[in-house]
Amino acid sequence: MLFNSWEFAVLLAVTFALYYAPWSRGRHGKAWQVTLALAASVVFYGWEDPRLIVLLAISCVGNSIATARIILHKVAGDEVRVKYWTRLAVILNLALLAVFKYAPFVVGMIPFLPPSWVDAVKGIPLPIGISFYTFHGISMIVDVARGEVTREGDAMLSRGGRFAKGVRDIGFYLLFFPQLVAGPIVKAKQFWPQIAAKRLEDIPWQHVIRTLILGYFLKVFVADNLSEQTALLTIGTTELSHSGPFFVVPLLYAYSLQIFADFGGYSLIAIGLAAMFGYRFPENFDFPYLSRSITEFWRRWHMSLSAWLRDYLYIPLGGNRKGEGRTYVNLFLVMFLGGLWHGAEWKFALWGTLHGLLLAVERFLARRRGKLEDSTASPLRSAFGTLYTFHAVTLLWLTFLMPDMAHIRAFFEGVSGGSRAISGPPLFALLFYGTPVLLYHAWGWLKEYRPGLPGKLAHPLLEGSIHALMLFLLVTNPGAPRGFIYFQF
Repeated sequence: MLFNSWEFAVLLAVTFALYYAPWSRGRHGKAWQVTLALAASVVFYGWEDPRLIVLLAISCVGNSIATARIILHKVAGDEVRVKYWTRLAVILNLALLAVFKYAPFVVGMIPFLPPSWVDAVKGIPLPIGISFYTFHGISMIVDVARGEVTREGDAMLSRGGRFAKGVRDIGFYLLFFPQLVAGPIVKAKQFWPQIAAKRLEDIPWQHVIRTLILGYFLKVFVADNLSEQTALLTIGTTELSHSGPFFVVPLLYAYSLQIFADFGGYSLIAIGLAAMFGYRFPENFDFPYLSRSITEFWRRWHMSLSAWLRDYLYIPLGGNRKGEGRTYVNLFLVMFLGGLWHGAEWKFALWGTLHGLLLAVERFLARRRGKLEDSTASPLRSAFGTLYTFHAVTLLWLTFLMPDMAHIRAFFEGVSGGSRAISGPPLFALLFYGTPVLLYHAWGWLKEYRPGLPGKLAHPLLEGSIHALMLFLLVTNPGAPRGFIYFQF
């Protein structure tokens, strides 16, 4: 079910009305709200394919039981059992990913397998959002084992009748529908303390309205309209290689703006929806196209995934604590695996590899200059860094857009050859639908470098007019409804 569908609008309206019904203020208000949100999340996830609910239930129940056991053994001081349940839970989570996401990729590289076996494995469907809810489960297991949420967990999972309620609350954390399919990846220590009965009058409506309008505007008006043009880059390789630079290059820039609007819009919608139900999600994007380096880009883009890779992969591998050579290897390895996390295809491995190499090169050059941060760079140098980063990131987005490596090769053939005629629709789409993304980042630049000016400009009449214009545009000129790009991961 998509956030921009009528089915979701009905589900949201019914769930919201029942969530804050008069009886939710009673003694069992928390139990009612959590159970209702759990049921709505199951409907949301299984709407298109109810069979997926079985896999989701296995993941949720398995992680919930493992977490409960880890907490109980942690409180009892039995570290041997804590390690046992931690390893078991992490292995089972990774096994789910291996079977449903990576098995088809692996069997395709094994020679001499019977074709019927290969076809059977490649026929395994990829469950929507499996990477996100699996990463949620792993982060929860590891944080509990580390003792970072033992107190909250002990309170949820006291022995006796509260044990089942604690498992229910853990399942709620894993399945809460705003972040179920594509994040943000919310850590247990951020979410568990918030699980309580909620009141209608506590909803921050101004924040909710602003966030939802901007999120839906970025998705429905910007991303969906741009996608109608950028989809032309996935045409046959022969047509693409003869299309010419004035056709393919504007569409690549359009896709760079589209993928931000699509995923940034999704994250804003998720944050706004969570606030409607009384929960705070962390920001997932911080004006990433203002970044002056690839290193800074990964501190601004999909911040919850970047933090996950840092906390549960980069640091356990040794981070930067084991010498420069090991640091470069760790950077490369984390980004390579991060690329494969996005998809079991060589194009994603290439994307992660190139980002890892750029991160390693930037760190090497920074070490030669004697500093890893350069907050006092001149305006000219900052502008050059921003242009370099935007163009490097944009070029690498090809691996997300193109269906295979042959299309990537055909793109560069189209840049270097083909027709030199100027194509109007791609340029119009880039300028008309891409401008809001540039204006959004211009506002972010003002907030960072001219912090006093946004406050002076934030007049209620001006702000209301801008939101009214966004509402008008997304209602009168929506693109054809499309799924979110990150749903495939």
